Amino acid sequence: MFASLMSACLVVVSLGKVQAHDVLKTPENCIKAAVVLPLLGGPGDSPIIPVKVNGLDAAMYVSPMFGHVMVHDSGKLWFPLGADMPLKAQNGAVTLTSRTLLDDVQIGPMDLGEMRANLLDGQAERHVGSRPLIGMLGLESEIFSGTDILFDVPNGKLAFLKFRTDKACKDAAHRLMGAQANVVELRRGALIAVRANARSQEMVLDPDLSETVLPTSWGDGLNLTSDDIRHEPIVTTQYVGVSVGHQYVLNVLDIGGYNPGPLNVLFQSDISTAALGGDVFRKAAVLLDRDAGQAFFLPETENTPRPTLHFHFDESRLGHTTVTQKTGRIETGVK
Repeated sequence: MFASLMSACLVVVSLGKVQAHDVLKTPENCIKAAVVLPLLGGPGDSPIIPVKVNGLDAAMYVSPMFGHVMVHDSGKLWFPLGADMPLKAQNGAVTLTSRTLLDDVQIGPMDLGEMRANLLDGQAERHVGSRPLIGMLGLESEIFSGTDILFDVPNGKLAFLKFRTDKACKDAAHRLMGAQANVVELRRGALIAVRANARSQEMVLDPDLSETVLPTSWGDGLNLTSDDIRHEPIVTTQYVGVSVGHQYVLNVLDIGGYNPGPLNVLFQSDISTAALGGDVFRKAAVLLDRDAGQAFFLPETENTPRPTLHFHFDESRLGHTTVTQKTGRIETGVK
């Protein structure tokens, strides 16, 4: 996937004085801007990219599920404390953040300038190499409106794209991804429709999650009773508080004609919307063409040597268990 995209990027930066009508005949010439970044984690991690914040090197998670930019203080990198602002986690629990302002944010060659954010409690605890992992770049936030995103987790890359809107480029995303890609409608809030056991269901795209999660209400559509679900292995997950789920092997999930194969999904009773997790993003390059309202899934095989660090912003797996209790510990994953 990224071989063709890198070719596109070379064309974009070398246009010079070439006239527009001369360069709109191929899909690469329909990309007016592209920034390609390495993913700093391994295939089992959330997407993590290098950034520069207030002049200092850092790393941040990225996900289309989140509508806010959220940061921790980290050593010399600290942020002013503003008014309180509550945010909701994956399982509906609420945590308190503070409004803050990042003086300058750079992503590769993109200088985004000032950026409003939410300051999370405590210091950043994790590092990727020498870079502190300071928080989440929510791709649903206003700063990224009008920008398309290509996740190529199998090859360890992420790209921010802007397609030309000329008539000749109306199918540029289709041509970039190729005939083997499957397409589904992409709605606001990173929602797509899938089919499970011939029933249409909504899912949100969240590569921050290590596995796909389903509300227990999906059980009926999969011909599972509540007793069937309760007899599956118990898995506890830390969001804000602890969520107790049951692991289940979902053999068929139709994403616009693409079936990622058997998935170890989690049924969780305290979520209302299903989320397509990193287990699917590890099997395909996923392009979110937000202007056109389309999501593309191109099957790929894993091709990155980086080890998995088990880094996720909004969850930490507490493991398989038969007994669980609330720990009282507040995690920082909020949406």
